[in-house]
This record gives sequence, structure tokens and C-alpha cells, in this order.
Amino acid sequence: MHKRKHGRREKVIIALNTKDIESLEGIVRKGVSHARTITRARILLLSHRGKSNTEIVEALGCSHDLISLVRKRYLKRESVESTVHDASRPGQPKKITPRHETFVVATACTKAPAGHDHWTLPELRKALLRRYRKLKTVSDERIRHILLASELKPWREKNVVRSEPHAAFS
Repeated sequence: MHKRKHGRREKVIIALNTKDIESLEGIVRKGVSHARTITRARILLLSHRGKSNTEIVEALGCSHDLISLVRKRYLKRESVESTVHDASRPGQPKKITPRHETFVVATACTKAPAGHDHWTLPELRKALLRRYRKLKTVSDERIRHILLASELKPWREKNVVRSEPHAAFS
């Protein structure tokens, strides 16, 4: 791969090795990757074959900007895998930790607060926020999901630990 001055912009020439070509052709042939990954692989393959942006646009129906982006990305990353696949997006860290979930489940298994015959989602939410002051907000729906994951339904039945009846006592 190298750059060549062409008018106002530098043209990025893609020169792939055999291993890269096989990898890209595998992505295209299998067709199990995301459509954007397959499109990027096709752009690199067509660029390697010396096709111009206009020829690639006609062949793939994508934009000139996408072709330029893929070529520049390859130039920066110098790896076909990192060029065709999206970079990981870590997102926002989880607010509710396993410790919070354990607290909700344990609290739901205790005696209901005064004025209630069972724990309600708002009451569990309030108890969690009182106990963990750094936790600023949590929805009732998130509390409900925690309880369902633990197969607890305090609004339906009393959460009492029951032992199995022994045959000797029957």
C-alpha cells in the first residue's frame, strides 16, 4: 500500500497480500458477517484490483465517502481485520452491581416494611437507594428484572424459605 498524489487529494493504493485476500474473500463468501463488514471487505478487494472509486460505487452502490473512509482506515490500521470490523464500543459501565442485586433479593425475602403485606418495587428501590447512597437512581423496572432473574415475586406470594417435607413426618 502506498499513497500517490492525484489532483488535490492523495490516492490511497491498496496492495493486499495473499493471506489478506483469502481472509476478505472468506468474509464475502460466507456472508455471515454484518452487511457493513462485507461491504468494507468488498471495497478493499476491489481497491486491491485497481478499481477507481467511481467503479466501486457502481459495483457496490455505496458512497464515495465510504470508499475513502475504508481506504484511509486501512492505511492507519494496516490490518484487514481491524479495517473491516467495527471497533469495540464499551458503552456506559453498569450501574447496578452484583452486590446491589444481592441486596435487593435479600431484602425482598425479609419481612415487608410497615404498612405493607409484601415488598413493592418502589419500596425495594427506596431501600436500595438508602443503603447505597452513591447509587443515584434506579428504576422500578430494573428492580423487577432483578427479582425475576432470581425467580422472586414478592407481589404474588410470601417469600418464605420452605424446607421439603420429610416422609417420616407425613
